[in-house]
Amino acid sequence: MSKQRAIFLDRDGVINEDHGYVGQPERFEIFSYVGEALRLLSQKGFLLFIVTNQSGVERGYYTMEDVNRLHDILTEHLKPFGVSLAEIYVSPYRESTPNDLRKPSPKFVFMAAEKYNLDLAASYVLGDRQTDLKMAHNAGCRAVLLRSGAGKETEKEEGAKFDLVFDTLLEAARAIL
Repeated sequence: MSKQRAIFLDRDGVINEDHGYVGQPERFEIFSYVGEALRLLSQKGFLLFIVTNQSGVERGYYTMEDVNRLHDILTEHLKPFGVSLAEIYVSPYRESTPNDLRKPSPKFVFMAAEKYNLDLAASYVLGDRQTDLKMAHNAGCRAVLLRSGAGKETEKEEGAKFDLVFDTLLEAARAIL
């Protein structure tokens, strides 16, 4: 059985506006181009995943149920585009809490690779922060920096390493083959 390619997406700043600790539906503003972008990637044969750090859960700003509610909203938003996500992986921990799930850890990527028979060298991580880029490198995927969200600042940071850079998820989806 041949291995599949995947796209691992960050959430806040890539899929939706990053207002900081987005846990409520009224603050979950999905970018207008997300459905089209994910449809293009899906049509190119990529399995789609979200890997997101949500330390607002451990901080008590919102619950995992709140996070799941937002992901249900996203799932409904994608249906008219014929797009479904293979999995959404959430790390609810703060940076200071010892764990092996929070990005830049590649654990969720490795779990997906095993479950879905993924070719990580032919897969991509799309994100707007150093943690996304580092997760890509730690997992052996190609790192794509998006200038949406915090990406413009990340691009200028010392040590930011990425293979490709685009202004938006839609631009990346059009270019990635």
